[in-house]
Amino acid sequence: MRVLHVAHCCLPHVGGLETVVAAETRGLAARGWDVTLLSSAGTVGAGTREEDGIRTVRVRAWNGLESRFGVPFPFFSPWLVVALWREVRRADIVHVHDLIYLSSWVAALWCVLLRTPYVVHRHVGFVHHPSAVVTLVQRTVVGTVGRLVVRNAATVLAIDEHVADDVRASSPGARVIVLGNGVDTAAFHPLAPDERRRAREALDLPADRPLVLFVGRFVPKKGFAEVAAAASDDYDLVFVGGDRPAGLQDPRLHFLGAVPASEMPRVYSCADIMVVASVGECPLTVLESMSSGLPLVANDDPALHSPWTAGPGVLFVDIAGGRLRAALEGLVSDPAEARRLGAAARVCTERGFSWEAHLDRLVESYSEAVLGA
Repeated sequence: MRVLHVAHCCLPHVGGLETVVAAETRGLAARGWDVTLLSSAGTVGAGTREEDGIRTVRVRAWNGLESRFGVPFPFFSPWLVVALWREVRRADIVHVHDLIYLSSWVAALWCVLLRTPYVVHRHVGFVHHPSAVVTLVQRTVVGTVGRLVVRNAATVLAIDEHVADDVRASSPGARVIVLGNGVDTAAFHPLAPDERRRAREALDLPADRPLVLFVGRFVPKKGFAEVAAAASDDYDLVFVGGDRPAGLQDPRLHFLGAVPASEMPRVYSCADIMVVASVGECPLTVLESMSSGLPLVANDDPALHSPWTAGPGVLFVDIAGGRLRAALEGLVSDPAEARRLGAAARVCTERGFSWEAHLDRLVESYSEAVLGA
């Protein structure tokens, strides 16, 4: 069967959605599917080529809003319309990743016109942003064209029940399936002490300081400012996702930039504690850090109360209320308890989550969508 995945960005652009797209497309190809991925050109350049065993169609796009405002919304060239027409025509099923992007709208339109069944994958719910303009635009898009994308989809794949409830409330009658992310437990795993020490040296991180890790774009919905403000003499903070912001010179804060997905297992293995301060989402970093054997300090936000965080190894904290520093200092002061929590988190991911189980459910949803078309 031929499946087309449509995503506004894909690897090497760093992000949780991009990692999921890679896991799904490569996993389906390994199972014998004819897989095509259409996305923005990014730094790779426009054209059609094989990337990591996947036929990939890249279309030129301007992504200046991300660098200026932290909003990853590529403006595609008009060629997107032609490229998607060609690819939708040859597909048996189309997998549209989220609904607020130009690529998603055009893909859904061609699917309707060409009568090709498609599923919409909701990776995140409403994205909180301090800009009133961004918030208004997002609400308008979700309530208009986004609603049409959902209405015509054979199935909506929601990352968790929180997102699923939002879809059901805004689009009554939509067929919604909860499809949680998976994690590669072979890639993300704890390292032996000597390997861990060498990994820290390679990344120029302190060898003898407790390290608290933050992974994500430095935007409000990720809680970057709250985490940076939680600096303490008891530990150092390590940030992955961007360069050091101007004026933030605290030596207890280390910035590794935008780390390629292939190198992230080593980064997790260097840390002692993971902090996820997101609002309105439960990012893939949750599972990756737990699989790496890290205790997780998570923001006490409804979206972060998911099946992934329902097991052991997770501490919920009111991060917006300024309680993050105290929670981190408490864990650092009891390294035996931190190790116990990390080990429990690792066992939880090994037993309950995998990409293979994710792919089984995904293939089932495709079959149901095609049969129902």
